Amino acid sequence: MFPNRLKAALPALIAATLVSACGGGGGSSSAMPENFQVVEGDSQVTITWKQEAGVQYWLFYAPTTADIATVDSWKKTPGALSKVGDKGKGISSPYVITGLTNDKSYDFLLNGRTDGGEGGPTASLSPKTPRQSGTAWLGGNPLSSGTPLLSDKLMRSVAYGLTTSSASTYSYVAVGHGGKIYTTPDTDGERSYGAITSSVLQPLKWISPTGTQVSGSIDLKGVVYAVSPRKYIAVGTAGSVAYSSDINNWTTLDSTTTGTTNTLNAVASNGASLVVAVGDNGTIRYSTDGTSWTAANAITPATSANLYGVAYSAKGEWVAVGDGGTVLTSTDGSNWTATTQSGALKSVAAVTHVANSVITYAFVAVGSDGTVLTRTDDNAWSAQTLTGSFYAASAGSRLVAAGTNGAIFTCEIPCVSWVVPPTKPTTTETIFGLLNAQNTYTAVGSNSLSLYSY
Repeated sequence: MFPNRLKAALPALIAATLVSACGGGGGSSSAMPENFQVVEGDSQVTITWKQEAGVQYWLFYAPTTADIATVDSWKKTPGALSKVGDKGKGISSPYVITGLTNDKSYDFLLNGRTDGGEGGPTASLSPKTPRQSGTAWLGGNPLSSGTPLLSDKLMRSVAYGLTTSSASTYSYVAVGHGGKIYTTPDTDGERSYGAITSSVLQPLKWISPTGTQVSGSIDLKGVVYAVSPRKYIAVGTAGSVAYSSDINNWTTLDSTTTGTTNTLNAVASNGASLVVAVGDNGTIRYSTDGTSWTAANAITPATSANLYGVAYSAKGEWVAVGDGGTVLTSTDGSNWTATTQSGALKSVAAVTHVANSVITYAFVAVGSDGTVLTRTDDNAWSAQTLTGSFYAASAGSRLVAAGTNGAIFTCEIPCVSWVVPPTKPTTTETIFGLLNAQNTYTAVGSNSLSLYSY
């Protein structure tokens, strides 16, 4: 699994050097940190350990290389050795290091000290290698765990954002039929670890909000976090919209506010203040606050197709998709241009992909007839047909299509060939909601289905 490693003596040598070289910061050394774990993710790692009261912890890491013969030469190589923690301000478990290079091996060391700089016995591990998410998929918490995982309901969409409008912590929110909403806090910007000794990222533990809920007569179809109004905004049947600033209390708006009785099937944000919702019979509504909604100004040529997906690209372009291969594009969310591609399109996703300092703007749209459309930059849409029916699309470091019987396909950007991940649970359920946040894919679907890939 890992590339060539440093000789076996190196971790001990590093530890000894750090103790002698870094132990002059004052205070007292603590014992070697216990239960030190490093979990690899997509261009990042998450580090955990048993944190003792009053101890300031220091983290050291560097690319694993056999070309640097000694620790001293390693430390003297510009950019080779990184240290996390300032004097008097150590780090806390869990801790996430981002911006690492996938498929590149790194060494990690951790020590602790009280009332001073770094020092003390150092805990070390075998080298760890970040890798793309989407390769291995894991199942969510079983119902037998005692946690009400999505409560046997059909869940349609999942979003990620601030826990409250005034907080600095984050949460996941999933919505579905019967007005069901489930949440889980993501306190430290990463998933729950459960036991501190776990060496794999643990599935989210969904809970029911405790405040004002959405009526059970409303089927919620999509949810997004809007950054500027700092609200979660969900859309659903009969033109309904529900929003929350604290994930617990939800305010519901009906057709008198949205101006339509058509079902709204999906919603997306431009990462700032503009939110766009799309629905049946070519319905498009947009809002800057989640409470006041305006009908799209024009769709050219006009369409009455049911629209099921909408996404925004950082290049400044909205894309909405629907029945009959309908693909709409817009630069402002109000004026749209309609084209006809192929497929019974149900979802669309966009991503800004950076590789070797080259920026690529990519879109992926999927259909219930197995159609998968992809587009990069200003190129034409490319169509392929895969085995399965697809209802969810997402994009991160790679494109993902998901649907019935737990079907999952991935494609590297720029997309040429779709492949089935080598590891994923066997299920007969359908994936309807798919999100990439914190470099982790999170999926929800029918009959309490919950999957993730980090």
